[in-house]
Amino acid sequence: MPEPPRWWIEYGIGVSRLPDRVHTGACRMTNRGKPATRESVMEVLRTVPSAIACPLCRPDSELGLLDS
Repeated sequence: MPEPPRWWIEYGIGVSRLPDRVHTGACRMTNRGKPATRESVMEVLRTVPSAIACPLCRPDSELGLLDS
């Protein structure tokens, strides 16, 4: 079985399909979206006001966006 991607971007439903949440690749809380690079996940968190980091897998912590 292939290794999961390191990062994942989940997209909303509907016409706009904007990025909705970002996840670590191992997170099982989403089934829609696509694998992503670290850079694209950071870009989504910086530029899409409605996008959030998954509260379960905490990619923001792994990305170093939170203080210890």
